[in-house]
Amino acid sequence: QRDWRIAPCEERVKLLKDGLREMAASPVYEELAKLMVQEMGKPIAEAKEEMEFAVGKDDFMKILLECLQPKKFDKSTVVRTPYGVVAIMSPWNFPVDEILLLALPSLASGNTVIVKPSEVVPETGALVVKTLQKVLPP
Repeated sequence: QRDWRIAPCEERVKLLKDGLREMAASPVYEELAKLMVQEMGKPIAEAKEEMEFAVGKDDFMKILLECLQPKKFDKSTVVRTPYGVVAIMSPWNFPVDEILLLALPSLASGNTVIVKPSEVVPETGALVVKTLQKVLPP
């Protein structure tokens, strides 16, 4: 994970945006919506609405990139450094969006993330993680 930690922030954010685009691609998008319906009984319209919010994070990623840049204050500079490993235990009610809202900032910061999806929606959580793994370094 050292390579991820030392990769430039811009590169990490670009790869995460690629992951969101992968998630927005029709087969994955539809599969995630279908899994939410099957696992938790969410109406399909609400599942698709969650998917729209989950993959439509351009502004979020832009703000995230800006926040991770070093900040100068008079003679001091604040530099954000990764913690190392971040564990995420996601809730069941918004299984795609919550994982992303918790994982994207941690990953963009250079951390390694371990996701434990809710036992109510395990397959949905697993597909979110697998989709991001396709574009991230091993």
